[in-house]
Amino acid sequence: MHQALAAVLHAIRGVRFEEQIGVSEVALGTILETLQVWVDACEYDSEGIIVIRDALGNPIGKFEKDFYPIQIRALRNALEVALLDLGQNEFFTITGFSLAEGKQLLDVLNAALLDPLHLDLQTDSVSH
Repeated sequence: MHQALAAVLHAIRGVRFEEQIGVSEVALGTILETLQVWVDACEYDSEGIIVIRDALGNPIGKFEKDFYPIQIRALRNALEVALLDLGQNEFFTITGFSLAEGKQLLDVLNAALLDPLHLDLQTDSVSH
């Protein structure tokens, strides 16, 4: 995510931040800085994977950071812009991930946005 955000901010020309991302360029930069500070503060294992520990210091294996819905939407939109603009080769060169892996992250962000709406609960609509 970090590399995709950096690409949107610094490598992709012509991004209309308010329209395409949903936040200003400055606001997206702030999200990137917040994410970077958090990632830099994390502990890494021998393979470079972030290790999250519980209060007792035991690894719990969860990679979690709280974001507001508007930030998640901006992350999602920025990732989509990066995926569409860069294409497979350039996306891989910049991020180290394939488009398929980027799409998986996009799906996670989409699910995070939809989850608070409880859309997984199937109910009949009163409109029909």
